[in-house]
Amino acid sequence: MDEFQPYIHYLEIGELYQRIGEFEKAAESYIKLTECPELATLGWINLAKLEQQQNHLSSAKMYYLKALEDKPDSYEIMYNYANFLVDIQEYPEAIEYYKKALQIEPNLALAHYNMGVSYSRLEKFEEAIGAYSKSLAMNPDDFACHFDLGVLYYETNRIKDAIVHFQKAIELDPDSSKCYEYAAQCFLKNTQVDIAISLYAKAIMLNPDDPILYYKLGDLYLTIGDSEKALEYFNDALSFNSVDALLIYKKACSFASLGKKEEALKELSIAIKINDIIKDLALYEKSFAEMVDNPEFKKLFE
Repeated sequence: MDEFQPYIHYLEIGELYQRIGEFEKAAESYIKLTECPELATLGWINLAKLEQQQNHLSSAKMYYLKALEDKPDSYEIMYNYANFLVDIQEYPEAIEYYKKALQIEPNLALAHYNMGVSYSRLEKFEEAIGAYSKSLAMNPDDFACHFDLGVLYYETNRIKDAIVHFQKAIELDPDSSKCYEYAAQCFLKNTQVDIAISLYAKAIMLNPDDPILYYKLGDLYLTIGDSEKALEYFNDALSFNSVDALLIYKKACSFASLGKKEEALKELSIAIKINDIIKDLALYEKSFAEMVDNPEFKKLFE
């Protein structure tokens, strides 16, 4: 142990320099650490993380590979290197190293989870589902895995399966507004509007500073014909960004649905001035069906 002591000192000094942002001095200390055969791997790993912190990705990758060269059978290094590859979006190689790590340590649930993330980013959805499912078999109370699997099922239109995982995610973390938001979208696809409304409302209660939630609930109320409620939520969303063309357009649709033509024309005019593409939306919007012969309405499209 005495022969390692000076080198352990280099590790401590390097970590201190890294914390205070003296990266060159930290690197010098970690390089000294690699001179000790028993601690060389730790030096390469620390160098890799230091370079990654500075966004020097090619050198970070080189140091990870040096660590693997030093300890080719270390599943921990394989796993950490794979995580690095995910961070730099090299997903196919990341998957290969997760597989190698799992060959040595089959019970590494997070490797399956991160493989699921990687497959999902590659749009290999069936493989992603398989990887997430293996992770959940080992760790059935993993909130992130239930949530990500729910999103994957939702995006592949397997709504019943998505609901199961969002409900479990809510059980595990009742304060996650995103779970309620996605669950609402699932029930909306199942035409269970009342449940969707209550879930959106819960999401807003948990995250009252998210304008998208107000927009989604407003749009839902507009769709089911409750234009007064829709206006309330569009106004709430506009309190975060008063010049959002789409929200102003949705207000115009709400006013038109309520038969308030002057207010509808005023809001529609503002929306078009902010973004001309609103014209294309308005021409096919059923809320304006009774206004198409109105001269003021026609003028907006000249």
